[in-house]
Amino acid sequence: MISFNFKNGFFLFNSLEFIFFLVIVFLIYWVLPRKLKNIFLLIASYVFFASWDWRFLGLLIISTLVDYFCGLKMHDAKNQKLRRLYLVISILFNLSLLGFFKYFNFFLENFVVLLNAIGFQANIASLKIILPLGISFYTFQKLSYTIDVYRKKIFPTKKIIDFSLFVAYFPQLIAGPIERARNLIPRIQAKKLLRNIKFKEGAYLFIYGLFKKIVIADSVALIVNKIFALTNPTGAQVLIGIYAFAIQLYCDFSGYSNMARGISRFFGIKLSVNFKVPFFSKDPSEFFKRWHRTLSSWITDYVYMPLFFYLPKTFIKLIKNRWIKFYLSGGIAGFITMVIFGFWHGANWNFIFMGVFLFASILIFKLIKIFMKKLSFIQNKFLKLISNLLIRLLALHAIFYALFLFRAQGLTQIVSFTKSLFFDITISNLFSVDYLYLYVAFLFLIIYEAIQHIKNDELLINKQNFYVQVIFYVILFFIYMEIGAITNIEFIYFLF
Repeated sequence: MISFNFKNGFFLFNSLEFIFFLVIVFLIYWVLPRKLKNIFLLIASYVFFASWDWRFLGLLIISTLVDYFCGLKMHDAKNQKLRRLYLVISILFNLSLLGFFKYFNFFLENFVVLLNAIGFQANIASLKIILPLGISFYTFQKLSYTIDVYRKKIFPTKKIIDFSLFVAYFPQLIAGPIERARNLIPRIQAKKLLRNIKFKEGAYLFIYGLFKKIVIADSVALIVNKIFALTNPTGAQVLIGIYAFAIQLYCDFSGYSNMARGISRFFGIKLSVNFKVPFFSKDPSEFFKRWHRTLSSWITDYVYMPLFFYLPKTFIKLIKNRWIKFYLSGGIAGFITMVIFGFWHGANWNFIFMGVFLFASILIFKLIKIFMKKLSFIQNKFLKLISNLLIRLLALHAIFYALFLFRAQGLTQIVSFTKSLFFDITISNLFSVDYLYLYVAFLFLIIYEAIQHIKNDELLINKQNFYVQVIFYVILFFIYMEIGAITNIEFIYFLF
């Protein structure tokens, strides 16, 4: 018997409560006249957010109003100094909120450790701070708006309903994609007709995303949680844990993104593609561009590029050689960017380590690429193929290790698991029947997403004939019945 429990909210896409909420919102939305559609969708988005914790709804609304007025004031300001002032207000306000809720205890705890290390007896209790759902996502989304208004790349949005919906639109509010105003606001404002809605595409994106979440991610999570709870795992267990978490994280987050995009299609609003088969990347640099693409492009545009052009004006200007200046600026900007990329994911040292490791990996593989060009005289096609495959395999494992740093519970576990990985591994232990779910999931992903990658079309299945589509959905259903997880596990990126 189907039962609903609305006490815990309906913000989980993989819950019956959310499906009920979605159907009601969809039906009402499409019977309303155009002038009421966005108002209703905004109210629905606020109800969706409040179902998690109504106390933080006021914070979302106030922060929206601050950026709305900063955008208008920047546009109306008569001099650059005043425009810069409103930009600073927006940046400080947003980063202060994010810093307090997400990073206050991290800095407080490390400050106490520092005081004790230099001889002071400090004992300051951490605050019990609740992290507002989606604050990392909508903070960056709002900042991109005010920065783009300041740079005169876009005009400010005068309709407060449209801007508020840009911030709070429920399909992407709590875990992205991190949209740009120049893309999302015109789609929010555009006239929508029910007959033009691509329900088939939306349904496919939602179903495939749901499959990746509840069948693959949640099933593989059982293996991940078991291995990461061990105090002295073998090298084979660590390797399986690293592989499993990479698959879990990818299917969890890309599954959410697919579902968000599918849901949004039902309302005639197209969201950005957030993942583009990242595990088929040639190197860590390409992985950075394919994984969480809206965050990667955000950090590139608003952190890396400004730093890259600003640094030559600092102490680096003392360097005469322009090539050294160029590479040093790029290196420092890249390092800071990747540290911020890691730290955005969470207030813990392992996320900073992840950013540093990704930067080092990107740098190392760029050097490998240069070295391989020096060996271009090798004409043997077989040797070239083997070397390229080995480099890709090495790059993939560097990426997997970076994601392991994402999951690791502190420096002690990082050191312990890494030692086991290199000094205590038995290959035969990798083929245990306990890891059957992992291998089934991995095989399905490799085959299906390889086809998508080769054809460069994520909606390829929708273009096949009726019988092929039926077979595809029957296979999904069969796998779900065999290994699908039975519990509603929160999406990992809800934590950020």
